[in-house]
Amino acid sequence: MFACALALLHPRRLARRAAAASGLAALIALAQPCTALAADAWPDKPIRMIVGYPPGAGTDTVARVLAQQLGKQLKQPVVVENRAGASGTIATQQVIRSEPDGYTILFATASPLTGAPLTVKGLTYDPMNDLIPVSRIGGGPFILVANPAFPPNTLPELVAYARAHPGVVNYASPGVMTANYFFSEQLNMDAGIKTVHVPYKGSAALLNDVMAGQVQYTLDTPGTTLPLIKSGKLKALAIFSEKRLDRAPGIPTAKESGFPNMVGGSWYGLLLPKGTPPEIVDALYKATKIALSGEEVRHAMEERDVIIEGSTPDQFRTYLHAEFKRWQDVTEKLGIKPQ
Repeated sequence: MFACALALLHPRRLARRAAAASGLAALIALAQPCTALAADAWPDKPIRMIVGYPPGAGTDTVARVLAQQLGKQLKQPVVVENRAGASGTIATQQVIRSEPDGYTILFATASPLTGAPLTVKGLTYDPMNDLIPVSRIGGGPFILVANPAFPPNTLPELVAYARAHPGVVNYASPGVMTANYFFSEQLNMDAGIKTVHVPYKGSAALLNDVMAGQVQYTLDTPGTTLPLIKSGKLKALAIFSEKRLDRAPGIPTAKESGFPNMVGGSWYGLLLPKGTPPEIVDALYKATKIALSGEEVRHAMEERDVIIEGSTPDQFRTYLHAEFKRWQDVTEKLGIKPQ
């Protein structure tokens, strides 16, 4: 019983308490079998999925679809808890500080993992080391949309217009730690133009201002922009994908327009706190893979133009490090310092 109790402790607490007693090696050796038993029994109670955005937001709706199907696979409820604020960093901190027992999962976006470490001063966590990647769920390419009255109608025309009007054209993003911002700035560097960044606290407000002509253009996902494009409230100049979108074949890709680096957009992923037993990581990944293959999830993702990935933990880890390096290079070239 004593060894099993030790096995259920957070690793840091285990080390402190065992160090206070004699026979540290013996105590840890006793605890190891029970750790395996605890992982084998997982899950035997409801699981919390922490989402760093408010209820009803795009990220929240995708998380809830997945949570429902994960619950069916794991035979336990997966309850979504919204911890909105600071572009997902509050939720990320909560998960990192939670017990690594598999009962607290982070449903994350790029902002708190690859954006915040490069732009937020005094960040209290290291996402590359304090979290264990489980699976990259999927994502959607950005569409560059503009006010209908904005003269350029294509990406090359936007570049030419910005060159002719340096420092006059402006674009909106949900903030400097978001992928929207990084892609916009990489486009500026690749095209050799300078446009003015106007940060907002959320997509709704910035899209309203683009439609009103207060800001010329922005980047956002198909699920958000396509209805506005079809209604004539916005116009699309390019999509940041490998190929044209089936639902909007008239929108050319940025690659077609001569910008091969402009491929990507928003993405979603599942992560666990550092120290979670490998058996639990593997079990959650396998359940996620099955859930993503189900008709309910595939249909819901298609409605939101989310391309399902379902990557392995190792693939997700490699992707995270590559994305971090990509945006690190951008911030260094721009001279951006954490604030």
